[in-house]
Amino acid sequence: MKRNLIIATIAAAALATGGTAAAFATASEDGDAPVKAPEVTARQALDAVASHGTVLSLDLDDDGDAKPAWDVELLTKDGKTQDWTVDARTAKAKLDASGASDTSDGSDDD
Repeated sequence: MKRNLIIATIAAAALATGGTAAAFATASEDGDAPVKAPEVTARQALDAVASHGTVLSLDLDDDGDAKPAWDVELLTKDGKTQDWTVDARTAKAKLDASGASDTSDGSDDD
């Protein structure tokens, strides 16, 4: 009985630390460096732009050559799409310079 308790404790500790290590060992898309979680969550990024339209897509841009940001595509009330950038550190949202697009036709431009 005591042996089973020791084995169970060791197994639980290994799973707990192994799971944590695995979560922080995830590599970026190019495989160079570990991915660091943004300070601003996806929910906070959505909240920062929600008043401007309906969110169509949300993507974390953390490719390393610029500060991390959430890229958000919105559908405005007049049927146009807009691209917004939300700073992943401050939650400050700004409309991309080329953010206004033609009327949405439902196709994916990416």
